[in-house]
Amino acid sequence: MRKKSVFLFLLIALPVLIFLFLKFFGRNEFTIPVYYQEGVGDSLSTPCLDRSKEQYVIKDRLVKDGKINIVHFERLDGPVLKNRLEELERVQDVFYNDAEIGLTTYLNGASISTKDITDYNRRIQFKEPFWTISELDSTDWAGLKYCGTVMSNLDNRVVLVDKFNRIRGYYNIMEREETDRLILELRILKTEEENDAEAGQ
Repeated sequence: MRKKSVFLFLLIALPVLIFLFLKFFGRNEFTIPVYYQEGVGDSLSTPCLDRSKEQYVIKDRLVKDGKINIVHFERLDGPVLKNRLEELERVQDVFYNDAEIGLTTYLNGASISTKDITDYNRRIQFKEPFWTISELDSTDWAGLKYCGTVMSNLDNRVVLVDKFNRIRGYYNIMEREETDRLILELRILKTEEENDAEAGQ
């Protein structure tokens, strides 16, 4: 009978002890890549790209450092835009209360304006300050997209940028799985930055 009691105690207590140990002494070992650690190289022929061999960071004034930025570019209205905005709204639903994360949609003012997407306000909530819509002239829009976030003309992915303005991911959010990946990697990036802050104290 005594052996049975010890066995039952271990059966109940052991999982609890393992859980508590992992919670207080374990570390999240998931990581996401840091892009262009040795520079962008010759991956794109865009002449304005910084070709130095050091860690590439976005130096455009439109992408502020000190917070996590999700950068989204659009140049045409239509069903594809609506689908992308709906996927980004899923990201917003998870993170809109987090002041350390921001989402900006940059519109190419030569072909789409802010008023063109006001109809979407009835179906999609753009919750400021988390999600802002910014209409740029075509020069600034192209400069940020091609020379800042290292994208090609046909590239329509969303870009994840950390608080040091390093690129951490590209996501084709026309695919739901890619939006899920963006949400997951935002959580990993938040944990990574929290761990770095604790280690620096």
